[in-house]
Amino acid sequence: MPTSIICPCCRASNETSTCRRCKADLKLLGTLEENRNRYIMFARRFAADERYTEALQQLELASQLRPGSDILPIRAALLLLQGKHPEALHAYELQAAL
Repeated sequence: MPTSIICPCCRASNETSTCRRCKADLKLLGTLEENRNRYIMFARRFAADERYTEALQQLELASQLRPGSDILPIRAALLLLQGKHPEALHAYELQAAL
């Protein structure tokens, strides 16, 4: 489990698959974060290959697992590269509001 996971039971920050404070099992949350990070990585690879539609699809999958402010700037850039300026501005404004 490479990233820090916040325990939903006691809110402790953890680096392992068992909560250090309440001993809750965090394996599923760790797997969810790994999958989310993988989708974001694929989105970046697709963007580098100018496959913007596929990149946006990967970002949507990541957002379905867990929405986050880290997705919005990537989405805004992809939309801008596609010439979808109003949608890009909206994604940028959402990011600025957070």
